[in-house]
Amino acid sequence: MSFFEDLPEPPKFSRLQALKQIYRGIRPIHNTEFTEDSYPDLTGKLCIITGMNTGIGYEAVDILLSKNCNVIGIIRTESKGLAAKEKLLAKNKGTKGSLQIVSGCDLSDFESVKATGISLQSILKDKTINLIIHNAGLMSNFNNRNNPNGIELMFATNVMGPQLLQSYIDPFFLKKDDTLKRIVWVSSLAHMGAPGPFGFNEKDPKYLDVKSRPQPTTLYGQSKACNILQAKAYGLKNDIEQYGIKSVSVFPGILNTELARDYPKIVKTVWSKIFYEPRYGAISELYGCFYPDLKTGDYVVPFGATETPRYDINAALTNGVCLKLWDYVQSEISDYLPKKK
Repeated sequence: MSFFEDLPEPPKFSRLQALKQIYRGIRPIHNTEFTEDSYPDLTGKLCIITGMNTGIGYEAVDILLSKNCNVIGIIRTESKGLAAKEKLLAKNKGTKGSLQIVSGCDLSDFESVKATGISLQSILKDKTINLIIHNAGLMSNFNNRNNPNGIELMFATNVMGPQLLQSYIDPFFLKKDDTLKRIVWVSSLAHMGAPGPFGFNEKDPKYLDVKSRPQPTTLYGQSKACNILQAKAYGLKNDIEQYGIKSVSVFPGILNTELARDYPKIVKTVWSKIFYEPRYGAISELYGCFYPDLKTGDYVVPFGATETPRYDINAALTNGVCLKLWDYVQSEISDYLPKKK
């Protein structure tokens, strides 16, 4: 498949833009006009979030429960999900909301995602879905790891898995049934290090040839650039404006989370000393959920603002490349998609 044929020359990489975004990650703008106190009461509302047993996802659920939201948390390991649930409900004893755990979802394993999607569909019958946060992700220190299909692990986990899971949620989400309807695709500053042009490897985004793979940071950057493209493409493919839905990508911040679990101990120790706590990342994600002036395709940065993503990736939001990426992923996961009725 040719992604970039007959396209205008992409904007060149800007070191100044990269430095600005790095600085924004290290010294974020704290939005004092739109804080947790600004979030609406969420009684009767429903949020689906992946990866909520720790880090940013855990903090996001804590805030959502404090606002009386009903939450479905999708996680891989049941014991960790149930332990997180116990702590969160103990902390939010007065909540009018609820927390249901759906376990066994390995986003890199498409059979696992399919099984989770089928389970979700039985849970979601007759429910209005207000918020979806594709929060779970993998940042690996290795470039030779694959999913069961031989696909580079971060592309499978961060890009293909969430898009597959979303296909099972869509029949219950793509409706005009509430005034609050948002979907958040969690990206990263790392998108600045994605391959060029347009943020992904045109010849083989899956990097099936292990020997040809670049360094792990480039692979992670590709997956996070793709999340930015997915946010826009999802809106275009589904004409979500008719349902009152907005789809955005979010860079939560440079944070002390378990995302760096594959990295050496010294790296994780330094990380924990100099970066922000996960609560701030949750504030970034929930800005994407609640800030009224956002529009589909916006790229949210910490801790409550919008910026332009890398210039060539930003161009891909309007020149058709984001749609080509979406269609490519759909074709690659076609064997696992829900059967059309």
